[in-house]
Amino acid sequence: MSPGAKISVVVLFVLAVAIGVAAYLAAIGYYHREQGVQQHQAAQQEAAQKAQGAAFERRLCTSLNRLAALSPPPGSAVGNPSRAYLQQQHAVLAELGPDVGCGARRP
Repeated sequence: MSPGAKISVVVLFVLAVAIGVAAYLAAIGYYHREQGVQQHQAAQQEAAQKAQGAAFERRLCTSLNRLAALSPPPGSAVGNPSRAYLQQQHAVLAELGPDVGCGARRP
């Protein structure tokens, strides 16, 4: 083999290795960029879900507090069974808000 052919083979080999290394490094860079994008999207989604949950909790607590603020009709429960039912229902609804954490300070 002539010296020019040997040099050509060596240059082609070095070129092939360099292209392989460049492709490998590009793939690693792409992987890390995509992983960062996915983590960012997951953080955004989690923040949106937390905000949505907080908004739902505010609406729920507002409704439960309004229900607890309503007072049952006055009157004797002994003579009127429907009054007893309404008074029991009010007692249950009034306890529901604090049971789910409305009105109580939470960390």
